[in-house]
Amino acid sequence: MTMQLYNEKKPDYFSSSRHQIIELLPGFSQRVLEIGCGSGQTLEMLKKMQVCAETVGVELFETAADSARKRVNTVYCLDVEKNPLPADIGKFNLILLLDVLEHLVDPWTLLKHLTEEHLAVDGKIIISLPNVRHFSLVLPLLVGRFDYVERGILDKTHLRFFSKDSAVKLLKSAGLTIETIKPASLDIHLNSGKLNAITFGLFSGFIASQYLFRAAAAKEMQTSNMMSGQSRSV
Repeated sequence: MTMQLYNEKKPDYFSSSRHQIIELLPGFSQRVLEIGCGSGQTLEMLKKMQVCAETVGVELFETAADSARKRVNTVYCLDVEKNPLPADIGKFNLILLLDVLEHLVDPWTLLKHLTEEHLAVDGKIIISLPNVRHFSLVLPLLVGRFDYVERGILDKTHLRFFSKDSAVKLLKSAGLTIETIKPASLDIHLNSGKLNAITFGLFSGFIASQYLFRAAAAKEMQTSNMMSGQSRSV
C-alpha cells in the first residue's frame, strides 16, 4: 500500500533542489551522501557550487534513481530500512537527510547507524523535518480535523511526526550534537519572518513549517570512531 501511495506522486515530488540548506553547509566536503536523493538535484547543486568533490545518493524508487545517475557520481537504489548500505561505501564528510526521516518506520535506528558507521570524525549531518506544531495542523485539530494530503506536513506517506523538541531528542539519541537549528516556512505569502518579529518569537513554533538542523557527532563518539579507525589500521 505504501509503495502505491508513492507511485501516485507527481514527478516533481522527487525533483526539487533544497536551497534552504545552503547557509547550513559546513564549507567544502570531500564526500557527500544523501539518503532519499530523489532525482539528484540537490547533490547536483552542491557539485555546481564546488562545495564537494564526490556525491553519493541513495534512493528508494528506480525511476528517480535513474534520473539521479545523470547528476550524481554514484547512486544506489535500495530501501535503507530493509537493506544495509554497501559495505565499501565508507564514511562521509556531509550526510543529508532532507524530509526523509518522517517517512521511516524507525528513523531513530537509521540515524544512529549513519552517525556511528558512515559519518567521518569531523563530518556534519544536515536534517530537515516537518513541524507538527504548525498552525495549519493545530487549528484544524481543535475542531477534530487531521486530513492527509498529497504533500506537506500531513503528506499521506509520512509515518512519523516531530515537533522541534522531539526532533532535538531524535538527533541527540543518535549521538549527535546540534550546532544550528533553522526554522523555515513554506508559507511565503504569510511573510512569516515579519510575523515572528512582531510577536517577539512567541509563536515561532506555530509558524515554522519545518526545522533544519546541522549536527556533528558528539565528542565521545568522535573519540570512539577515531580509536576504532586506528585499531583497524594496525
